[in-house]
Amino acid sequence: MRDLRLPEELRSYLRKPLGRLLPGEKAAGEAVAGIPGERLIVVGDVSYRAALEAGVKPKLAVVDFRVKRQEIEEYELQGRVRKVRNPPGWVTKELWDAVHEALGEEGEHVILVEGEDDLAVLPCVVEAEWGDSVVYGQPDEGAVLVEVDEEAKMKVGSVLKLMLTHDEWRRR
Repeated sequence: MRDLRLPEELRSYLRKPLGRLLPGEKAAGEAVAGIPGERLIVVGDVSYRAALEAGVKPKLAVVDFRVKRQEIEEYELQGRVRKVRNPPGWVTKELWDAVHEALGEEGEHVILVEGEDDLAVLPCVVEAEWGDSVVYGQPDEGAVLVEVDEEAKMKVGSVLKLMLTHDEWRRR
C-alpha cells in the first residue's frame, strides 16, 4: 500500500453514503446502539463520542478532534492511542497500517489523526471482518452505518482502485 490522494472527480461520489443513512442529530447514537463494541468501528469525533455516551467502547475509533473541519475541544480517548499523519483528501500508508494493526490486536484502539480522518472509512471497511459495523458521520445529514459484507468491500475497493489508477495516470 502507498499513499493515495482522492481525485477531485471522486469527491462527489464519496459524498454519497457507503451504507445506510440514519438521518438526524442523534443518528450516531442510534447507529451504535446494540452493536457489540468488539464488532464496531467508528470514524469521526461525533460518532466516537456517541458510542462512548451509549456505553459502547468501539474496537477501533479514528478521530481528529475536528467536526466539519473545525477544531473541537479535546476529550478523553479510551483505549490504546496511536497518532498518525493523514492530510485532507488522502489515505496515507501510515493511516492504513495503523488501521490494519489495530484491528489485528486485542482491546480497544483509537487512531488520532493529525490532518483529517474523513477518508479513514475506506481502510476501515477493507480491513474489517465480515459482520463488523462501521459508523461514520454524514455532515448535516446524520450518520452512516456500513454493515461490512462483500458489497461494502467491493464498493470501497472500487473507489480505492480508481484512486490508485488516477495516481498512476497522473505520474506519467
